[in-house]
Amino acid sequence: MKKFVAIFLVCIMLFTTVFASSAQNELDKTKKDIAEQKDKLDDIKQDKKDTLTEIDNIDRKISSTESTISSLEDEIEDLEKNISVTEDNIDYMQKQFDVKNEVYQKRTVSYYETGTSSYWEILFTSDSMADFMHRKQLLDDAMEFDRNLLEEIKEEKSAIESQKEALENDKVLCENKKAEAEEKKQSLSDTKKVRTEYLADLTTSEKTLSDSIDKLQKQADALVAQINAASSKGTQYTGGTMTWPLPGYYTITSPFGNRLHPVLKVYKMHTGIDIAGSGCNGKTVVAAADGTVITAGWISGYGNTVVIDHGGGVTTLYGHSQKLLVTKGQKVTKGQAIMLVGMTGYATGPHLHFEIRENGKYINPVGGKYLKQ
Repeated sequence: MKKFVAIFLVCIMLFTTVFASSAQNELDKTKKDIAEQKDKLDDIKQDKKDTLTEIDNIDRKISSTESTISSLEDEIEDLEKNISVTEDNIDYMQKQFDVKNEVYQKRTVSYYETGTSSYWEILFTSDSMADFMHRKQLLDDAMEFDRNLLEEIKEEKSAIESQKEALENDKVLCENKKAEAEEKKQSLSDTKKVRTEYLADLTTSEKTLSDSIDKLQKQADALVAQINAASSKGTQYTGGTMTWPLPGYYTITSPFGNRLHPVLKVYKMHTGIDIAGSGCNGKTVVAAADGTVITAGWISGYGNTVVIDHGGGVTTLYGHSQKLLVTKGQKVTKGQAIMLVGMTGYATGPHLHFEIRENGKYINPVGGKYLKQ
């Protein structure tokens, strides 16, 4: 009996040892899995952070390229105007030249037909000395006229050649500018495709997306502090009802309030309204009311942005512009052009992001006392 008990106890000890060893192995495996998942999560977060940073960098490149294209198009327009003016000048100068040259040719033919003897015949057939002097003066005047005419013809011919040379130079320069603009447009198109690919890489499966939204919210809160610091204190808002900021486009594609972020695909607070419509890209955005520009530049997430102080703690924000038309500190009037619609910052398509704030606090832009849709 004692021998059986001893064997039984040994078996239990062996089982316990084996079980404990198996459990420890399972625990170690679980800890390893957890560590691997944490590493993957860290990689995912870093990848998403890099993606959002790259989108921001791409937006800056797009904004810079669009600005360069706009400048090139302005230069091309000026060159084409100069070319048109030069062509008109050449046409006018050529007509003047043709008239004078025809006169000169006729006079030259006349001199050739009459010969040099006619000059002396005119003088020596004078009736008196007074007649002689009068005839000589007329002949001298005629010769002076011919000399001046010939000089004018030479000068005008030289001027026409100079104008033609300038015209050709402008045409070459214009073609070069057009080629450069097309190259920039192609580069812009390629960059936008890359941007689209980066946007497509953002998914809803990682918490980092929510973190990105929180980061944007922090940026927005920082902007609130900035606006509060820059906006007028101790004044009253006297602007009355504001004008619609994107004339001709009245569709609100994303209202004020909680929404699914179009880029980051996470439900978060939308602090303004998005206004868009077919063909809105590049259209003019106007100031909703009189005020002073307190921000005109790049804000991460918002892209190219304008903020206007209207007094009484009331400010408006306009985001995602492709080109700004005002500068910080500039006074603007209600309805004045301030920017062009674009898709810089975190945006999936061209639209205007518009906000109204009272003492830094977000309010619904429509349906209230400021803006009527």
